[in-house]
Amino acid sequence: MRIFRNLAVVTATLMTVAACHLDRDDPLVFGTRLPQPAADQGQAQTQAAAPAQPPQQAPLPPMTMNEIAVAYVKLVLSLGELDEGYVDAYYGPPEWRDEVKAKKLDAAKIESESQRLIVRLIATAPEALPSDPELAALRKSYLKNQLGALSARAAMLQGRKFSFDDEARALYDVEAPHYAESDFQPALKQLDALLPKEAGTLAQRYNRYIDRYAVPKDKLQSVMRAAIGYAQLHVRGHLELPQGERFELALVGDKPWSAYNWYQGNFYSRIEVNAEQPVSISRVIQLASHEGYPGHHVYNSLLEKDLVRGQGWPEYQVYPLYSPQSFIAEGSADFGVELTFPEAQRLNFERELFDLAGFDASQVETYDRVTRAAKALNPAAIEAARRYLDGRMDADSAANWLQIYALASPERAHQRIAFFDHYRSYIINYSYGEELIRNYVEAKGGRDAGSDAQWHAFIRLLSSPRVATELN
Repeated sequence: MRIFRNLAVVTATLMTVAACHLDRDDPLVFGTRLPQPAADQGQAQTQAAAPAQPPQQAPLPPMTMNEIAVAYVKLVLSLGELDEGYVDAYYGPPEWRDEVKAKKLDAAKIESESQRLIVRLIATAPEALPSDPELAALRKSYLKNQLGALSARAAMLQGRKFSFDDEARALYDVEAPHYAESDFQPALKQLDALLPKEAGTLAQRYNRYIDRYAVPKDKLQSVMRAAIGYAQLHVRGHLELPQGERFELALVGDKPWSAYNWYQGNFYSRIEVNAEQPVSISRVIQLASHEGYPGHHVYNSLLEKDLVRGQGWPEYQVYPLYSPQSFIAEGSADFGVELTFPEAQRLNFERELFDLAGFDASQVETYDRVTRAAKALNPAAIEAARRYLDGRMDADSAANWLQIYALASPERAHQRIAFFDHYRSYIINYSYGEELIRNYVEAKGGRDAGSDAQWHAFIRLLSSPRVATELN
Protein backbone atom coordinates (compact mmCIF):
# COMPACT_ATOMS: atom_id res chain seq x y z
CA MET A 1 0.00 0.00 0.00
CA ARG A 2 1.34 3.44 -0.86
CA ILE A 3 1.04 6.70 1.01
CA PHE A 4 -0.39 9.17 -1.53
CA ARG A 5 0.26 12.68 -0.23
CA ASN A 6 -0.21 14.83 -3.32
CA LEU A 7 -3.23 14.85 -5.58
CA ALA A 8 -1.29 15.89 -8.68
CA VAL A 9 1.29 13.13 -8.23
CA VAL A 10 -1.24 10.33 -7.97
CA THR A 11 -3.69 11.20 -10.74
CA ALA A 12 -1.94 9.24 -13.49
CA THR A 13 -1.34 6.28 -11.19
CA LEU A 14 -4.99 6.15 -10.16
CA MET A 15 -6.19 6.21 -13.75
CA THR A 16 -3.91 3.27 -14.57
CA VAL A 17 -5.15 1.37 -11.53
CA ALA A 18 -8.73 2.13 -12.46
CA ALA A 19 -8.26 0.78 -15.98
CA CYS A 20 -6.64 -2.39 -14.67
CA HIS A 21 -8.88 -3.27 -11.78
CA LEU A 22 -12.29 -1.67 -11.79
CA ASP A 23 -13.86 -4.94 -12.97
CA ARG A 24 -12.50 -6.82 -9.92
CA ASP A 25 -13.99 -7.18 -6.46
CA ASP A 26 -10.74 -7.21 -4.49
CA PRO A 27 -9.99 -4.01 -2.56
CA LEU A 28 -7.97 -1.30 -4.28
CA VAL A 29 -5.78 0.55 -1.82
CA PHE A 30 -5.05 4.14 -2.72
CA GLY A 31 -6.12 7.66 -1.94
CA THR A 32 -5.37 7.18 1.74
CA ARG A 33 -2.28 7.74 3.82
CA LEU A 34 -1.79 4.05 4.53
CA PRO A 35 1.78 2.76 4.87
CA GLN A 36 3.39 0.44 2.36
CA PRO A 37 4.67 -2.78 3.96
CA ALA A 38 8.43 -3.27 3.65
CA ALA A 39 7.95 -6.53 1.75
CA ASP A 40 6.09 -4.70 -1.02
CA GLN A 41 8.47 -1.77 -1.45
CA GLY A 42 10.89 -3.44 -3.81
CA GLN A 43 8.07 -4.76 -5.98
CA ALA A 44 6.45 -1.32 -6.02
CA GLN A 45 9.73 0.28 -7.10
CA THR A 46 10.14 -2.27 -9.89
CA GLN A 47 6.62 -1.61 -11.10
CA ALA A 48 7.25 2.14 -11.00
CA ALA A 49 10.40 1.67 -13.12
CA ALA A 50 8.66 -0.48 -15.77
CA PRO A 51 4.87 -0.04 -15.55
CA ALA A 52 2.80 -2.82 -17.05
CA GLN A 53 0.55 -1.92 -19.95
CA PRO A 54 -3.05 -2.11 -18.75
CA PRO A 55 -5.66 -3.88 -20.83
CA GLN A 56 -8.01 -1.63 -22.77
CA GLN A 57 -11.22 -0.87 -20.88
CA ALA A 58 -14.37 0.98 -21.74
CA PRO A 59 -14.35 4.54 -20.35
CA LEU A 60 -16.07 5.02 -17.03
CA PRO A 61 -19.47 6.68 -17.15
CA PRO A 62 -19.12 10.23 -15.84
CA MET A 63 -20.32 11.19 -12.38
CA THR A 64 -21.06 14.67 -11.10
CA MET A 65 -19.61 15.87 -7.82
CA ASN A 66 -23.03 15.61 -6.20
CA GLU A 67 -23.47 12.03 -7.41
CA ILE A 68 -20.11 11.14 -5.89
CA ALA A 69 -21.11 12.94 -2.70
CA VAL A 70 -24.39 11.02 -2.42
CA ALA A 71 -22.55 7.72 -2.94
CA TYR A 72 -20.06 8.77 -0.24
CA VAL A 73 -22.87 9.52 2.22
CA LYS A 74 -24.42 6.12 1.63
CA LEU A 75 -21.08 4.36 2.15
CA VAL A 76 -20.59 6.22 5.44
CA LEU A 77 -24.05 5.11 6.53
CA SER A 78 -23.22 1.56 5.46
CA LEU A 79 -20.08 1.52 7.59
CA GLY A 80 -22.11 2.96 10.45
CA GLU A 81 -24.23 -0.18 10.35
CA LEU A 82 -21.07 -2.19 11.17
CA ASP A 83 -19.21 0.30 13.39
CA GLU A 84 -21.23 1.64 16.31
CA GLY A 85 -20.55 5.32 16.89
CA TYR A 86 -18.98 5.86 13.46
CA VAL A 87 -21.86 8.05 12.27
CA ASP A 88 -21.82 10.94 14.70
CA ALA A 89 -24.61 12.87 12.97
CA TYR A 90 -26.93 12.36 10.00
CA TYR A 91 -29.79 14.56 8.89
CA GLY A 92 -30.15 13.56 5.24
CA PRO A 93 -33.07 11.75 3.60
CA PRO A 94 -34.36 8.87 5.76
CA GLU A 95 -34.70 6.69 2.66
CA TRP A 96 -30.90 6.69 2.21
CA ARG A 97 -30.52 5.09 5.61
CA ASP A 98 -33.26 2.59 4.75
CA GLU A 99 -31.46 1.78 1.50
CA VAL A 100 -28.13 0.98 3.17
CA LYS A 101 -29.85 -1.09 5.85
CA ALA A 102 -31.37 -3.20 3.10
CA LYS A 103 -28.10 -3.57 1.15
CA LYS A 104 -26.06 -4.73 4.17
CA LEU A 105 -22.63 -4.10 2.62
CA ASP A 106 -19.72 -5.74 4.43
CA ALA A 107 -16.50 -3.89 5.33
CA ALA A 108 -14.55 -5.29 2.37
CA LYS A 109 -17.16 -4.08 -0.09
CA ILE A 110 -17.30 -0.66 1.56
CA GLU A 111 -13.50 -0.40 1.33
CA SER A 112 -13.53 -1.37 -2.35
CA GLU A 113 -16.42 0.96 -3.21
CA SER A 114 -14.83 3.92 -1.43
CA GLN A 115 -11.65 3.43 -3.46
CA ARG A 116 -13.63 3.20 -6.68
CA LEU A 117 -15.24 6.52 -5.80
CA ILE A 118 -11.80 8.06 -5.38
CA VAL A 119 -11.02 7.04 -8.98
CA ARG A 120 -14.22 8.71 -10.14
CA LEU A 121 -13.50 11.78 -8.03
CA ILE A 122 -10.00 12.22 -9.46
CA ALA A 123 -11.47 12.10 -12.97
CA THR A 124 -14.20 14.63 -12.15
CA ALA A 125 -13.58 18.34 -12.52
CA PRO A 126 -14.80 20.54 -9.66
CA GLU A 127 -18.04 22.28 -10.55
CA ALA A 128 -17.44 25.93 -11.29
CA LEU A 129 -18.13 28.43 -8.53
CA PRO A 130 -17.25 31.80 -10.08
CA SER A 131 -17.95 33.60 -6.81
CA ASP A 132 -15.49 31.40 -4.86
CA PRO A 133 -13.19 29.19 -7.00
CA GLU A 134 -11.23 28.06 -3.92
CA LEU A 135 -14.34 26.50 -2.41
CA ALA A 136 -14.82 24.08 -5.33
CA ALA A 137 -11.20 22.89 -5.13
CA LEU A 138 -11.46 22.48 -1.37
CA ARG A 139 -14.60 20.40 -1.82
CA LYS A 140 -12.81 17.93 -4.08
CA SER A 141 -9.87 17.66 -1.69
CA TYR A 142 -12.25 17.20 1.25
CA LEU A 143 -14.14 14.36 -0.45
CA LYS A 144 -10.91 12.62 -1.43
CA ASN A 145 -9.62 12.69 2.13
CA GLN A 146 -12.94 11.67 3.63
CA LEU A 147 -13.18 8.72 1.24
CA GLY A 148 -9.61 7.72 2.03
CA ALA A 149 -10.40 7.72 5.75
CA LEU A 150 -13.57 5.73 5.10
CA SER A 151 -11.50 3.13 3.25
CA ALA A 152 -8.98 3.00 6.10
CA ARG A 153 -11.66 2.58 8.76
CA ALA A 154 -13.26 -0.22 6.73
CA ALA A 155 -9.83 -1.88 6.54
CA MET A 156 -9.49 -1.62 10.33
CA LEU A 157 -12.82 -3.37 10.78
CA GLN A 158 -11.39 -6.23 8.74
CA GLY A 159 -8.50 -6.56 11.18
CA ARG A 160 -5.90 -4.32 9.51
CA LYS A 161 -3.47 -3.00 12.14
CA PHE A 162 -1.68 0.34 11.98
CA SER A 163 0.78 2.14 14.18
CA PHE A 164 -0.54 5.19 16.02
CA ASP A 165 1.01 7.61 13.52
CA ASP A 166 -0.04 5.64 10.43
CA GLU A 167 -3.59 5.44 11.74
CA ALA A 168 -3.67 9.19 12.44
CA ARG A 169 -2.52 9.94 8.89
CA ALA A 170 -5.04 7.52 7.38
CA LEU A 171 -8.04 8.69 9.40
CA TYR A 172 -7.35 12.35 10.17
CA ASP A 173 -4.99 13.50 7.41
CA VAL A 174 -2.29 14.49 9.88
CA GLU A 175 0.45 13.17 12.17
CA ALA A 176 0.91 14.72 15.61
CA PRO A 177 4.39 15.65 16.89
CA HIS A 178 6.29 13.31 19.17
CA TYR A 179 6.75 14.64 22.69
CA ALA A 180 9.49 13.96 25.23
CA GLU A 181 9.17 14.14 28.99
CA SER A 182 11.32 17.27 28.93
CA ASP A 183 8.67 19.10 26.89
CA PHE A 184 6.39 19.18 29.93
CA GLN A 185 8.93 20.22 32.54
CA PRO A 186 8.42 24.01 32.19
CA ALA A 187 4.67 23.73 32.82
CA LEU A 188 5.20 21.29 35.70
CA LYS A 189 7.72 23.65 37.27
CA GLN A 190 5.33 26.59 36.89
CA LEU A 191 2.48 24.66 38.49
CA ASP A 192 4.70 23.58 41.36
CA ALA A 193 5.29 27.27 42.12
CA LEU A 194 1.61 28.24 41.75
CA LEU A 195 -0.03 25.47 43.77
CA PRO A 196 -0.38 25.52 47.57
CA LYS A 197 2.60 23.97 49.33
CA GLU A 198 0.92 20.84 50.63
CA ALA A 199 1.90 17.23 51.15
CA GLY A 200 1.74 14.82 48.25
CA THR A 201 2.88 14.57 44.64
CA LEU A 202 2.41 17.45 42.23
CA ALA A 203 -0.53 15.58 40.64
CA GLN A 204 -2.17 15.12 44.04
CA ARG A 205 -1.70 18.79 44.91
CA TYR A 206 -3.08 19.86 41.52
CA ASN A 207 -6.15 17.64 41.71
CA ARG A 208 -6.95 18.71 45.27
CA TYR A 209 -6.76 22.33 44.14
CA ILE A 210 -8.94 21.85 41.03
CA ASP A 211 -11.49 19.78 42.95
CA ARG A 212 -12.09 22.74 45.26
CA TYR A 213 -13.66 24.50 42.29
CA ALA A 214 -15.84 21.65 41.01
CA VAL A 215 -19.34 23.05 40.58
CA PRO A 216 -21.83 21.51 43.05
CA LYS A 217 -24.22 19.19 41.22
CA ASP A 218 -27.27 21.15 42.32
CA LYS A 219 -25.80 24.27 40.67
CA LEU A 220 -24.30 22.68 37.56
CA GLN A 221 -27.36 23.24 35.35
CA SER A 222 -27.56 26.97 36.12
CA VAL A 223 -23.80 27.51 35.86
CA MET A 224 -23.62 25.67 32.52
CA ARG A 225 -26.56 27.65 31.14
CA ALA A 226 -24.94 30.92 32.20
CA ALA A 227 -21.68 29.96 30.45
CA ILE A 228 -23.39 28.81 27.24
CA GLY A 229 -25.58 31.90 27.24
CA TYR A 230 -22.57 34.19 27.59
CA ALA A 231 -20.70 32.37 24.81
CA GLN A 232 -23.78 32.52 22.57
CA LEU A 233 -24.18 36.26 23.13
CA HIS A 234 -20.50 36.88 22.39
CA VAL A 235 -20.58 34.82 19.19
CA ARG A 236 -23.66 36.67 17.95
CA GLY A 237 -21.62 39.85 18.11
CA HIS A 238 -19.30 38.45 15.42
CA LEU A 239 -21.45 36.37 13.10
CA GLU A 240 -25.04 36.00 12.01
CA LEU A 241 -26.26 32.63 13.26
CA PRO A 242 -28.92 30.80 11.25
CA GLN A 243 -32.49 31.80 12.00
CA GLY A 244 -33.98 29.43 14.56
CA GLU A 245 -30.70 27.89 15.75
CA ARG A 246 -31.10 26.40 19.22
CA PHE A 247 -29.76 23.86 21.66
CA GLU A 248 -30.99 21.65 24.46
CA LEU A 249 -28.85 21.10 27.58
CA ALA A 250 -29.13 17.81 29.49
CA LEU A 251 -27.22 16.44 32.47
CA VAL A 252 -26.50 12.73 32.06
CA GLY A 253 -24.44 9.98 33.70
CA ASP A 254 -22.72 6.68 33.04
CA LYS A 255 -20.77 8.01 30.03
CA PRO A 256 -17.07 7.66 29.07
CA TRP A 257 -16.88 11.36 28.15
CA SER A 258 -17.42 14.61 30.05
CA ALA A 259 -19.71 16.19 27.44
CA TYR A 260 -21.06 15.56 23.95
CA ASN A 261 -22.86 17.51 21.23
CA TRP A 262 -25.43 15.51 19.28
CA TYR A 263 -26.25 17.61 16.22
CA GLN A 264 -29.76 16.88 14.94
CA GLY A 265 -29.95 19.05 11.82
CA ASN A 266 -32.16 22.11 11.30
CA PHE A 267 -29.63 24.10 13.37
CA TYR A 268 -30.47 22.18 16.54
CA SER A 269 -28.09 20.44 18.98
CA ARG A 270 -28.55 18.37 22.10
CA ILE A 271 -25.65 19.12 24.45
CA GLU A 272 -25.12 16.51 27.15
CA VAL A 273 -22.89 17.03 30.18
CA ASN A 274 -21.80 14.09 32.32
CA ALA A 275 -22.79 15.17 35.83
CA GLU A 276 -21.14 12.11 37.38
CA GLN A 277 -17.69 13.59 36.70
CA PRO A 278 -16.46 16.69 38.57
CA VAL A 279 -16.91 19.77 36.38
CA SER A 280 -14.63 22.62 37.40
CA ILE A 281 -15.24 26.28 36.55
CA SER A 282 -12.57 26.21 33.83
CA ARG A 283 -14.16 23.08 32.40
CA VAL A 284 -17.58 24.78 32.39
CA ILE A 285 -16.17 27.60 30.25
CA GLN A 286 -14.45 25.14 27.94
CA LEU A 287 -17.57 23.01 27.47
CA ALA A 288 -19.75 26.04 26.83
CA SER A 289 -17.53 27.05 23.92
CA HIS A 290 -16.43 23.61 22.74
CA GLU A 291 -19.84 21.97 22.59
CA GLY A 292 -21.85 25.12 21.93
CA TYR A 293 -20.58 28.54 20.83
CA PRO A 294 -18.50 28.82 18.66
CA GLY A 295 -17.73 25.08 18.80
CA HIS A 296 -19.62 22.06 17.53
CA HIS A 297 -23.09 23.61 17.48
CA VAL A 298 -21.97 26.65 15.47
CA TYR A 299 -19.66 24.59 13.21
CA ASN A 300 -22.41 22.16 12.24
CA SER A 301 -24.99 24.92 11.88
CA LEU A 302 -22.78 26.94 9.53
CA LEU A 303 -21.96 23.88 7.43
CA GLU A 304 -25.66 23.12 7.10
CA LYS A 305 -26.53 26.74 6.27
CA ASP A 306 -23.68 27.52 3.87
CA LEU A 307 -22.78 24.18 2.26
CA VAL A 308 -25.79 21.87 2.52
CA ARG A 309 -28.51 24.46 1.97
CA GLY A 310 -26.47 27.24 0.38
CA GLN A 311 -24.46 25.14 -2.10
CA GLY A 312 -26.65 22.03 -2.25
CA TRP A 313 -23.77 19.74 -1.20
CA PRO A 314 -25.11 16.50 0.34
CA GLU A 315 -21.84 15.25 1.86
CA TYR A 316 -22.18 17.44 4.94
CA GLN A 317 -25.46 15.83 5.91
CA VAL A 318 -23.39 13.05 7.48
CA TYR A 319 -20.52 13.32 9.93
CA PRO A 320 -18.26 10.24 10.19
CA LEU A 321 -16.45 10.44 13.51
CA TYR A 322 -13.18 8.80 12.40
CA SER A 323 -12.42 11.18 9.55
CA PRO A 324 -10.43 14.33 8.69
CA GLN A 325 -13.52 16.39 9.47
CA SER A 326 -13.04 15.57 13.16
CA PHE A 327 -9.62 17.22 13.19
CA ILE A 328 -11.21 20.49 12.11
CA ALA A 329 -14.28 20.03 14.32
CA GLU A 330 -12.39 19.31 17.55
CA GLY A 331 -9.50 21.68 16.90
CA SER A 332 -11.77 24.60 16.07
CA ALA A 333 -13.98 23.85 19.07
CA ASP A 334 -10.99 23.96 21.42
CA PHE A 335 -9.54 27.10 19.83
CA GLY A 336 -12.96 28.73 20.02
CA VAL A 337 -12.62 28.88 23.81
CA GLU A 338 -9.81 31.46 23.75
CA LEU A 339 -11.41 33.25 20.81
CA THR A 340 -14.64 33.72 22.78
CA PHE A 341 -12.97 34.27 26.15
CA PRO A 342 -9.78 36.35 25.70
CA GLU A 343 -7.92 36.91 28.95
CA ALA A 344 -9.66 40.03 30.27
CA GLN A 345 -13.17 38.79 29.41
CA ARG A 346 -12.36 35.34 30.77
CA LEU A 347 -11.29 36.67 34.16
CA ASN A 348 -14.40 38.84 34.49
CA PHE A 349 -16.68 35.98 33.52
CA GLU A 350 -14.89 33.52 35.81
CA ARG A 351 -15.67 35.87 38.69
CA GLU A 352 -19.36 35.73 37.79
CA LEU A 353 -19.28 31.94 37.64
CA PHE A 354 -17.42 31.76 40.97
CA ASP A 355 -20.20 33.79 42.57
CA LEU A 356 -22.89 31.69 40.91
CA ALA A 357 -21.25 28.45 42.09
CA GLY A 358 -20.66 29.74 45.61
CA PHE A 359 -16.85 30.10 45.45
CA ASP A 360 -14.61 32.91 46.68
CA ALA A 361 -14.23 35.20 43.66
CA SER A 362 -11.08 36.79 45.10
CA GLN A 363 -9.23 33.59 44.11
CA VAL A 364 -10.04 33.90 40.41
CA GLU A 365 -6.68 35.23 39.21
CA THR A 366 -4.67 32.48 40.91
CA TYR A 367 -7.12 29.86 39.67
CA ASP A 368 -6.85 31.21 36.13
CA ARG A 369 -3.03 31.09 36.19
CA VAL A 370 -3.14 27.48 37.39
CA THR A 371 -5.59 26.32 34.73
CA ARG A 372 -3.73 28.10 31.94
CA ALA A 373 -0.42 26.57 33.04
CA ALA A 374 -2.00 23.12 33.15
CA LYS A 375 -3.27 23.49 29.57
CA ALA A 376 0.34 23.20 28.35
CA LEU A 377 0.25 19.58 29.57
CA ASN A 378 -2.61 18.56 27.23
CA PRO A 379 -0.28 17.08 24.56
CA ALA A 380 0.94 14.56 27.16
CA ALA A 381 -2.23 12.59 26.45
CA ILE A 382 -1.21 12.24 22.79
CA GLU A 383 2.18 10.83 23.70
CA ALA A 384 0.69 8.48 26.28
CA ALA A 385 -1.76 7.15 23.69
CA ARG A 386 0.97 6.71 21.09
CA ARG A 387 3.25 4.74 23.43
CA TYR A 388 0.38 2.66 24.80
CA LEU A 389 -1.25 1.80 21.48
CA ASP A 390 2.11 1.05 19.85
CA GLY A 391 2.84 -1.43 22.66
CA ARG A 392 5.68 0.51 24.27
CA MET A 393 3.70 0.87 27.51
CA ASP A 394 1.14 -1.34 29.19
CA ALA A 395 -2.03 0.13 30.68
CA ASP A 396 -0.59 0.60 34.17
CA SER A 397 2.58 2.26 32.87
CA ALA A 398 0.58 4.58 30.64
CA ALA A 399 -1.72 5.51 33.52
CA ASN A 400 1.30 6.25 35.70
CA TRP A 401 2.83 8.37 32.93
CA LEU A 402 -0.41 10.37 32.66
CA GLN A 403 -0.36 11.01 36.40
CA ILE A 404 3.20 12.35 36.21
CA TYR A 405 3.11 14.41 32.99
CA ALA A 406 -0.59 15.23 32.57
CA LEU A 407 -1.25 15.46 36.34
CA ALA A 408 -4.23 13.14 35.97
CA SER A 409 -5.79 11.61 39.05
CA PRO A 410 -5.61 7.79 39.14
CA GLU A 411 -9.30 7.62 38.21
CA ARG A 412 -8.91 10.10 35.36
CA ALA A 413 -5.77 8.34 34.10
CA HIS A 414 -7.54 4.99 33.84
CA GLN A 415 -10.51 6.68 32.19
CA ARG A 416 -8.08 8.05 29.61
CA ILE A 417 -6.74 4.56 28.95
CA ALA A 418 -10.30 3.37 28.34
CA PHE A 419 -10.69 6.30 25.91
CA PHE A 420 -7.52 5.23 24.08
CA ASP A 421 -8.80 1.66 23.84
CA HIS A 422 -12.05 2.81 22.27
CA TYR A 423 -11.13 5.90 20.23
CA ARG A 424 -7.43 5.18 19.65
CA SER A 425 -5.65 7.98 17.72
CA TYR A 426 -8.69 10.30 17.91
CA ILE A 427 -6.91 12.04 20.81
CA ILE A 428 -4.74 14.02 18.35
CA ASN A 429 -7.76 16.05 17.23
CA TYR A 430 -7.91 18.05 20.46
CA SER A 431 -4.72 19.80 21.54
CA TYR A 432 -2.89 19.32 18.23
CA GLY A 433 -6.00 20.28 16.30
CA GLU A 434 -6.25 23.44 18.39
CA GLU A 435 -2.58 24.22 17.69
CA LEU A 436 -2.98 24.02 13.92
CA ILE A 437 -6.27 25.94 13.95
CA ARG A 438 -4.62 28.69 16.02
CA ASN A 439 -1.72 28.84 13.56
CA TYR A 440 -4.18 29.14 10.66
CA VAL A 441 -6.28 31.86 12.31
CA GLU A 442 -3.24 33.87 13.36
CA ALA A 443 -1.74 33.60 9.86
CA LYS A 444 -4.98 34.87 8.32
CA GLY A 445 -6.21 37.20 11.06
CA GLY A 446 -3.23 38.28 13.13
CA ARG A 447 -2.30 37.56 16.74
CA ASP A 448 -4.69 39.95 18.51
CA ALA A 449 -6.79 37.40 20.43
CA GLY A 450 -10.51 37.79 19.82
CA SER A 451 -10.10 40.54 17.19
CA ASP A 452 -12.53 41.02 14.32
CA ALA A 453 -9.82 39.83 11.92
CA GLN A 454 -9.39 36.58 13.86
CA TRP A 455 -13.14 36.04 13.96
CA HIS A 456 -13.34 36.60 10.19
CA ALA A 457 -10.64 33.97 9.56
CA PHE A 458 -12.27 31.55 12.01
CA ILE A 459 -15.75 31.90 10.49
CA ARG A 460 -14.34 31.38 7.01
CA LEU A 461 -12.72 28.17 8.25
CA LEU A 462 -15.95 26.89 9.83
CA SER A 463 -17.90 27.53 6.63
CA SER A 464 -15.50 25.80 4.24
CA PRO A 465 -14.64 22.15 3.47
CA ARG A 466 -11.09 22.18 4.80
CA VAL A 467 -9.03 19.31 6.17
CA ALA A 468 -5.67 19.42 7.94
CA THR A 469 -3.57 19.52 4.75
CA GLU A 470 -5.53 22.61 3.65
CA LEU A 471 -4.61 24.64 6.75
CA ASN A 472 -2.13 26.86 4.98
